[in-house]
Parts: sequence; C-alpha cells; structure tokens
Amino acid sequence: MKWRTGLFVSLLVAAGLLGGAPALADEPGWTDRVDIDGWVEGARSVRIRSPYDALLSRLWGRLKLSADIDDLYGHVSVDLQQNWKVEDETGFELHEAWIEYAADGWDLRIGRQVIIWGMADGVQITDIVSPPDYTEFITRDLEEIRLPVDAARFRLLGDTFDLELIWIPVFRAAILPSADNPWAVELDIPEDVRVTTSLAEEPEVSLENSEIALKVSAFLSGLDVAVSVFHTWDDQPAMHRTVSRNDGEIDIHFSPEHHRMTVLGLEFSRPLSDFVFRGEVACYLGRYFEPESITGDPSRKNALNWLAGIDWTPGNDWTVTAQATGVFIVDHEQSLAAEEHALSGTLNVSKKLLRQTLTFSNMLYYDFRQQDFFDQLKAEYAVTDDVRLIAGVDVFGGGDNGGFFGLYRDNSQVWFKAKYSF
Repeated sequence: MKWRTGLFVSLLVAAGLLGGAPALADEPGWTDRVDIDGWVEGARSVRIRSPYDALLSRLWGRLKLSADIDDLYGHVSVDLQQNWKVEDETGFELHEAWIEYAADGWDLRIGRQVIIWGMADGVQITDIVSPPDYTEFITRDLEEIRLPVDAARFRLLGDTFDLELIWIPVFRAAILPSADNPWAVELDIPEDVRVTTSLAEEPEVSLENSEIALKVSAFLSGLDVAVSVFHTWDDQPAMHRTVSRNDGEIDIHFSPEHHRMTVLGLEFSRPLSDFVFRGEVACYLGRYFEPESITGDPSRKNALNWLAGIDWTPGNDWTVTAQATGVFIVDHEQSLAAEEHALSGTLNVSKKLLRQTLTFSNMLYYDFRQQDFFDQLKAEYAVTDDVRLIAGVDVFGGGDNGGFFGLYRDNSQVWFKAKYSF
C-alpha cells in the first residue's frame, strides 16, 4: 500500500511540474496546479456509567494532495492514526487515490474513492456503494463512516439529467467491531453451547464477481428524482451455522459468507417555501437475515427499506430535519430475529450562534418498535478558520424489549475533539 501511494504522489507532482514547463509564459506553474491540505484531530471520551473509562482515545490525521492539468485531475489522501482503544486502527492507510478526466458533458474517475448516493440525513438507504465503518458504531459523522472503494465511475452530465455508471472490480466488506473493541456486540451464549468462528469468506477478485451500479438522475422543475440499480455483494456477511450435539453439549461453528444481491433504488426531493421534502426507497433482492435462535440459519428474503423526511429552515440560523424510516421483509418468518415491519425515526435540530462560529445540534435516533434510542448532543466552536473545538455527549437508552440501541446503554459517553485544518 505504501509503494502505491508513493507512486501516485510522484505522478501528481510530476504532472504539476509538467504543467509548470515554460511552454507558454502566462500558463500557471506547478505550484498553482498542486494543492496540499489536510487536518489533524485529537479525540477523547469518558463513559458516563461504570467503569467510567475511555471509549474513544485517538489522534487522527489526514494529508490530501490534489493536482490538475487542464481537464485532468488527480487526488490522493492518506490517513495516519494512533488509537489507544482500538489497536487495529493504529497505523498508516491510503484513504483515496484517483485520477479524473473531465470533458464537455462527461467525466471519468478511476481509483480509490468515496461514492455518495442518497439524500438522507445520518441514515443510509440508497447510500450503500461505499460500505460503512462501524468501528465506533454510528457515533462518528457519516463522512467518517463511509469507506472508499476501488472503482471506475463514468458520468454523463446533462442540463436536466445525469447518468452514472460505476464498476467495482474489488469487493470491500464493511468494518464491524472486533472482540477487543468496546463497541463489539457479545452473543448471548447458553452454558451448554460451545462456539467457534472461521474467517469470513469473501468473493474472489474476478470479472464475474465485480459490482456494477447504474443511476439516472433527473432535475425537473421543482423536483429532483433518481432511480438506480446496484448488483453487489452484501458488505455484511451472513453467519451460517454448523450445529452438532455431543454428550449433552452443543457445538456451533459459524461460517461467515458474503452473498450476491441486487438493490433497486428510488430517491427524490422537492423544495417548497421553507421546507424540503425528501424520500428514498431501496428494494433489496436476495438479502440474508439472521435467525432468532443461535442454532438457526440465515434466511434469504427480499426486503424494502424506505425513508420519508422533511427539512425546515425557519430562519435565524435554525435548521430542523425529521425523518421516518422503515424496513419491510417480504414472506417474513417467525424464526427471524428481525421483525416483519421495523419503524424508526430521526430528529436533528441545530442552531448557529456568535456570528455562526458556534453551532449547537442534537441528533436523535428512535426505534418505535423496540422503544430504544441513541441521542447525540454536540457543540462546535470555530476558534479560527483553522481550529475547531467540538464537545458532545452520546446517550443510549431503552432496550428492555431487545432493541439494538439499548445494547449500548453502558456505552453512553461524554467526548471532546480538537481539530486543526491546514
């Protein structure tokens, strides 16, 4: 990975130097064609319940380098992190590295890149091209949760419509918390059950196993609408089981496996006065759902994920966003852990003060079925254009009915971040 980054950086610098060649006296030199920026962030948290330890303790930096030669653009960014709570996060990582050619009416981007779809706030319905990083569950900003993919993205850009075609030759799985991570979910295993787990079986790199996505967006008078299809692999594996019984004890071996599925998407937004109405629908064809029983096996079903939202900007630097989300499993069986109908909601309220240098916001996730919630309250203050101080509290509650948010009630925390951009 390091040599790839070094090669890409060298290409970008060389491109900038070539751009500065004295072919024409009035053309910009390489210093005008190359842009270097980035940020460094320190973060620390304290759990507000016993044992009152740190769930978050890290120093994270990102260096970004961009260059252009007329219609050719290049970008590379690398991350360097020291994480005292999740050791697997410590180290150097290539974040993005792509080259893009922009012509009149179309562009092509090739390389490692983050791809953003959808119109939802803090929820991923059709926004599934870039897999998620759940190292810290959903306490991170969505920009930090999306993982880059190695892809080629081609777009036709019109006045009233866009067409986007994406080819992903290399599968990338979602990142789930490992056993030594305080955000890992522990299985409720009976005393007479012994469990072993093998490594997840991922698709081999081949043309047949490529992922392909197509999206068509239309910009009509007062209405933006898009339809999409994504032939992909589920980035979270199905936990298949092999069960055997010996002398009154049960041995269960988990064999995680990623499966093919197709996702059909629809999204729209419509502004009206101080409001913007938004909606998303994703139809998952052939997704596996986990069983209720530890000895059961995942079942392949079709499912419908949907979202309906409204943004309200009443003025005076207030913003209110409310969303309802749901999941419907077709041909639902009682043996599944998930309910046939799931219904959740989000409410995000923010207010800017002190000439927009101070922002208070509160993001609430609530599961109406399980009656549990996750609430993140934070304040962000811009000391200067380059220095920001951010403090917040994450509260998990409920969960008496087995809700997912309630599983993390002991992970409620107070946190602080300091970020320097350059």
